[in-house]
Formats: sequence, structure tokens, C-alpha cells
Amino acid sequence: RWDRAQWQKLWSSIIDLTGPTKTGNHFMGFLVFVPGLAQPGQHTRFHMVDGQQRLTTSSIMLVALRNVARSAGQAELADEINDDYLVHGRKKGEEHFRLLPKAKDQKNYVAIVTGKGEPSGRMADALDYFEERFKERVDGDSNGLRAIFDLVCQRLEFMCATLEAENAYNIFKSLNSTGVPLGPSDLIRNFVFMHVKPDDQDEFDSDRWAPLEARFTTDDGRLDEEAFSRFFRDVLMMDGKYVQPKDTFTTFEARYEATGFSPQALADELLAHARHYAAIGGKQADTSPEVTAALAGLNDLESSTTYPLLLSLFKRRADGVIDSAAVARAISMLRGFIIRRFICSESSRGYGQMFVRAIDTAATDPVAALETYLLQRGWPDDARFEAAFASFPLYQRGYTKTVLETIERERGHKEQAALAAAQVEHIMPQTLNDGWLADLGADAKRVHAEWLHRPGNLTLSAYNQELWNHPFNVKRQEYLNSNIGITRELANQSGWGEQQMKDRGAALAKEAAAIWTGPKVAYVQPKEKATHEAAGEDGGAFRLRFWNGLIDFLAQEHAELPQFDSRAAMTIRLQSGVRHIGFELRHLLRPAGIALDVYFWREASFPVWETLKSDPAEVNELIGSEWAFGQTDDGKLRWMNIKLPMTSSDESEWPAAYAWFGDKLALLYNAVAPKLRDEMSAGAAA
Repeated sequence: RWDRAQWQKLWSSIIDLTGPTKTGNHFMGFLVFVPGLAQPGQHTRFHMVDGQQRLTTSSIMLVALRNVARSAGQAELADEINDDYLVHGRKKGEEHFRLLPKAKDQKNYVAIVTGKGEPSGRMADALDYFEERFKERVDGDSNGLRAIFDLVCQRLEFMCATLEAENAYNIFKSLNSTGVPLGPSDLIRNFVFMHVKPDDQDEFDSDRWAPLEARFTTDDGRLDEEAFSRFFRDVLMMDGKYVQPKDTFTTFEARYEATGFSPQALADELLAHARHYAAIGGKQADTSPEVTAALAGLNDLESSTTYPLLLSLFKRRADGVIDSAAVARAISMLRGFIIRRFICSESSRGYGQMFVRAIDTAATDPVAALETYLLQRGWPDDARFEAAFASFPLYQRGYTKTVLETIERERGHKEQAALAAAQVEHIMPQTLNDGWLADLGADAKRVHAEWLHRPGNLTLSAYNQELWNHPFNVKRQEYLNSNIGITRELANQSGWGEQQMKDRGAALAKEAAAIWTGPKVAYVQPKEKATHEAAGEDGGAFRLRFWNGLIDFLAQEHAELPQFDSRAAMTIRLQSGVRHIGFELRHLLRPAGIALDVYFWREASFPVWETLKSDPAEVNELIGSEWAFGQTDDGKLRWMNIKLPMTSSDESEWPAAYAWFGDKLALLYNAVAPKLRDEMSAGAAA
């Protein structure tokens, strides 16, 4: 789509041509046409395959020049532009216009050319832009308009090609060498339209394609190309096969090219999916209030990676395989899976592929199949979730207000406006004054460091700035007047310290576990041979493939990390950049899992290990997980590590494992390693 940047570029090219030493022309690009059916007594119509944007922009520029000429009293020039380049004076209706955009743009274009009506959107903006440029250029120069007109008509060049319909599309794919690169939605549109007879395209556009595009049109009338392209990609992934964003069009083309598809049937199918898509994204209510409510909770988590899976479930409902209650239950499971893993510090990097692989088009009960799938992918149970929730630094990690608001709403809060206006408040403030230091006692600094950002110390308040570090007995009076339940109940406390935060955190954790659905039972891995054994592959070869895949993933997603070589082994040693300290990666088969180890090889590094072990809060926060500490019986080797348990060693688990390694290695090198170096330097100086 041509926008202001392209208009400016075109205008700069025109101005360059006015220079006294400029004698060449400016190449505008290709125009590719397919002729329509010839009708006796009528001009032959040509349907554009490529070049719509550049030709429409050129036409609007001529309208702007015509309008400025009229305002300047140059009626002869204005009439010449109008009659020779914009309209056929003796023709009526659509035949009156020399260029006529597709249906959704026709109203604005006709209003611009005729001067009747109130055009809006990108076309109206383009008209305003070029009118201003022409006025600036010819101010006080009576010959300036004619000179610009001659230049536009004589020195802006197009290369035109008229092709048969069956050849036009292949030519079109290779011609987009100028202007704005076409996105997937543009390419898909042209692909579909090339399978519609030229003389049926206007009707197909207005009756079928325009209603589809309308679903992705912004309030100012512009088509959201990115959203439209994401929709096509999500539809393509409904069958459970992951599609890279860059492969959206080629996948669409490959799927339909050889099928002899009906464009009309395809458009109808896409429109049905688009209706579901609007409900899934929260842009309109679903036919089921239960599903609408469930989607609202899921969309609070900005979980667009679930859309292909949800589209598949909506289709299964439309086909009568499942009902709305089952869809709502599936949405609730996804919501619980995402927030529970977030609270338990599990990576979300693999969700795009994970949720697509969750689609089981053959399942007679797709919701039950989804439940099993999520359980196998690490769905934290209540015990793990509640323990993690109470100690999770929620304020630093995100979703803080979403979590607190959701708990409040589940208690029955009805005043949405009050919740929307509320801010997150730290009950024990972020900055401790003397009063708070005295109230918290001798361990004030430790309590503050550990509990400041945890849920037990967070609430919602409209008085955030007024109360921020006041003593608790002052805050308590304001809390008493709050219409937010989780805040008002704080007035029941006589003081505020570690025990109160711990108790409140545990209570909120139980409420959260009831809100965000967890698995009905803890997952027990089946007692069967590992995947590599079932495939007749030894453990070394299996691990080698795992490490090679990780290397490829890190090269693409974390190019800043140090490189390493793979080998057929359980561990891979990495360069740490810290003397006497080493890093290792581990791939475990029984029980399945991965780990990141930090080894303290020499006595010079042991004091650092002792320091971190005695007070791990900071290094835990740096890595976003809790380090486990250990040493050999003789004390000559010490370590700390973090682990990611996996439900199996199956390759379907690898993307999540790679994402976890990527996230943790980035934190290890960017945050933990500098901490280790500082501790080593401090020890050496001492």
C-alpha cells in the first residue's frame, strides 16, 4: 500500500526531473493487464494484475493538479487534465472513469475525481498531500502548473504488459520489483483473483472478497495488511502443521494451486473463519456467552499463538463435533496452562509451534486430546503453582494488574470503571523510610528484598501516589474506604510484616489456583522405551541431533551467545569468561530433562559459591529460576544448577527445550556471569 513515504518519494523524483541538467525520465514500474471481454460500442476494459497502487496514486496526483489549476484560474489546463486523463466525457456510469479501483475503494476515488461527496482515508490524504505540493511549487509562477503537467505526462514512464489470464499470475509474481513489496495478503488476493474470470472479478470482489477484507479494516477505512496476513497464516495452521510467517503465501499457493478450488467456495470458507477469528480476538462476542467470557480471560494474556488451535476448535464446533461448553473448557485450559507456566518461570518461546502441534484433527474428542497434550507439555499442578505464586516476583515479570484484577473480579467485583482506574500498589513501599525500617525490624532489608514484588505485598489502589511510603497505620485507614475487596481487607491487619505478606501470598495463591485451571491429575510418564530406542537409535546419536538442533536455534534466535560444538554426549561445556568457573549444558534421557550447570573448579572460586549459596535471592532473580547448590563428598568440586523437567525425550519437546536454553543462556551471560566476575574480583581484592 502506498502511503506518505511513497508519495514523498514520488514527489522528490518529480522535483529532481525539474533540474536544468536533468534530461532523463523516471521509471514508475510495471503495469500488467488482463483484457476483459470486448463489447460492441464500448471501450475494452482491462483488469490490472500489478501496478494498482502506483497507477491510482498517479491518477490522484493528476486530480490534485487539476484542482490547483482550477483554483489558479487556469481552466483550460484543468479541463485538459480532466477530459483526457481522468474521465470519458460522453460515457456514463462506470464507463465514465478511465480508471476505477476495486469496489471498496471506488466510493472514495469517485468522490475525489468528481469533487462530489466527502472522500476519506488514504486516498483523501494523498489528494491533500499533492495539492499542497503543487501549491507550494507554483506559488507566483503562472507557467509552473503547465510545466509540471508536461513533466508528469511526458517523463514518468511505465512499462505495460497485456497478458492472457493464465499467464498473468506467473508474470505478476516476478514483477514486483519497484514500489512497496507485496505482503502475503496481497499475494493471496491476487492468487485467488487470477482464478476468477476477469469479467466476474468485480462481482466476486464486492460480494465475497470485500466482506472478508472488511473484517480487517481499521476505523479510518484502511485495510490492516499485517492482521490480514496473520489471519491467513493462522488459517493455514488449523490442520496442525506449523507455517513460518515468511512462508504464508507459498504455503497457501501450494495448498490450493493443484486442487482446482472454487474461489467462491474458498472466500465463503475464509469468511466463516474470519467471523470466528473476530470472536477469538475479542472484537465481537461469540454466540455463546460462556465462550465470550472465557476468551476475555485468555486475551488478557495476549495469547495470539493459540489462535490456530482455537480456529480449529471453533470449526469442530461448527461441524457439530463439540459444543460451546467444550470450547469454553478448552479455552480455560489454555488460559491456565499459560499463566501457570508463566508463574512457574517456564519459557513461552516455543508456544507458536507447541499450540499448533496440539491440533488433532482426527480426534473424536479434541478437548480431551488437548488436555492430555497440555499435561504432557508441563502443565503445573496446584501444589507447584501455589508454591511458585507465593514467592513469584510478579511486579517485575508482568501481568501484575491482570492477575490482581482477575482475582478481584472472581470475588464478585462489579465496578469495572473502578478497576480500570486503579493502579498497582506496593503495601510495603519500594523505598523504606525510617518508620518502615523500624516496623520491619532487624531483618528489614532482607524482608524488603525478598517480599517487595511478591503477590502478598501487592494490591490495587486509586491512591497509589498519595499513599506510596506512608506508615501502614495511615494506609490502613484509606484501605478501609476502598471499594476493591482485595484492598479493603487489608484494613483488618494490625500491622504489616513478613508473616502478613507470607499469609496473604498463600491465600491469594489458592484463589489463583482455583481461577487458572490446572490439570486434574499430575502427569505420570508412561513406562516405555525412550523415543530414540524405539526408533533403533543409540543415545549418543540422539543427543547429537538434539545438540545440533540447539546450535541452529541459538544461531537464529540468540546470535550474540558464544558458539560451541556439538558432540554425542550428555554434557556440552561452554566458555564462561570467568576464571575458575565453568558452564555446562546437560541433556537427560531418564528422567527426561535438561539442565544448566555452573561449576566452581578451584578453591579460589569456592568463597563465591559459599556467598551465593548462603544468600541466593539475587542470583535467583538474575536467572529467573531457583538455583540448586551441591558439592562432591570431598568438597573439591562445587556447583549450582537449574533444571527443566520434561515429560518425555520425544522430539516434540525439543522446541520448548531450545527456547528454555536460549532464554537461560542469555540471562546467564548477560546477568549472572558479570555477577560472578564481580564476586571473584571482590574476593581477590580482599
